[in-house]
Order: sequence, then C-alpha cells, then structure tokens
Amino acid sequence: MGLFLFDNAPSHQKRAPDALSAHKMPKNPHPTWRHHKGGPKMRPTAFGDRKTFQDLYFPDEHAEMPGWFKGMEQIIRERQLWPSNGLNAQCEGFKCEPGCTDCCCRRLLFTQPDFTNQKSHLEELITSRGHLCDFYPKYHCELNFIEQYWGAAKLRYRTTLKTRDMAEMEHNVTACLDDVPLLQIRQWESFFHFCNLLPKLTPFHFE
Repeated sequence: MGLFLFDNAPSHQKRAPDALSAHKMPKNPHPTWRHHKGGPKMRPTAFGDRKTFQDLYFPDEHAEMPGWFKGMEQIIRERQLWPSNGLNAQCEGFKCEPGCTDCCCRRLLFTQPDFTNQKSHLEELITSRGHLCDFYPKYHCELNFIEQYWGAAKLRYRTTLKTRDMAEMEHNVTACLDDVPLLQIRQWESFFHFCNLLPKLTPFHFE
C-alpha cells in the first residue's frame, strides 16, 4: 500500500464523467440529459442510514419515460425529502441564504451526504487500487515537503564550484539531491503530512 499526496490543483479535483453532481441537473425528467455532453449516465447512488439504492434514471422498460433522467424533483421525492410547498430548481443566481440547506432543489441535493462525499477522479483511481490518497491545503505550496527537500539541495548547490558545461552542472545537481539525508526527508514528510491533517482534526483552518 502506498500514500500519494497531491496539491489542490483544479486538475486533481476533477471528477469522473459519471460522478454525482447536482450542478447542471434539470428539475424535471429529461430524455437525454447527461452531466457531460455525449458522456455516460450519472452513476447510481445510495442514501440514508440504510444506504437505499437509487438509480437517477428511469428503467428502460418504463412505460412513459424509458431510460430518461428522473430530474431533481423525482430524485428528492424518492428520498422522501420533498416539502409540501414545493421547491424551485435553484435560488436566483444560485445565491442561497447562508446556512440554508433546503431552499431549492439544487442546494438540497448539494448537501446530501452522497453528493458531498463524492471523490475526485484521481482519488477514486488511487483508492480503487488499494492505496491512500490525500491533498495538501489549498494555496500553501510551502506545506509540501518537496519544497524543503528542494531548498536543502539548492543550498548545497550554492557551495559547489562554478561549472564549465551542462554535463558538469547536471552532475553537481544530482550529487546535491543525493546528498540530502533520507532521514531528514522522511522527517519533513511526516511533519508536513501532519500539518495537512490539522484542518480535518480541529475546527481551525489555514488562512
């Protein structure tokens, strides 16, 4: 088993084409809706304490809407969360009241555990192979232990003699990288991995 650590680059947070997302869902049933044009159907899910199975599309043998996307209203009704006074598809400009979780269809689904726990495509790929995947806090590249390793190597390189050609320069760079003690690298990795976990372990976060 391996541990893979990544920064929060947008490409690392991209979800699989069939991943759960209420971002573009229509409120009503639709015969051909897909989250990505020409992409696959959105994957089935499970909700509630009993993990009730839910397919987001009607079955192919449905009498009136075979294979159609169910729409947000039907999905919410099947979860027994539809209010008696109904819901709009989304608040105007998707500017929901702070702290509100059921003001519109889209917000209600966005806050459902199966939607909020949707992993990125990268994390799904790594965990499906039996490995661990984690991400550094956003906008804090200095919390990546590689920065410390690279800094130690550059400090060593500054003490080397002036090089005469690219071959000698490449040799010196490699030697400086190899000169950083493995124990020191592991200590950096352990420390910064702990820093990465702090926002998950405490109510505080990095600003």
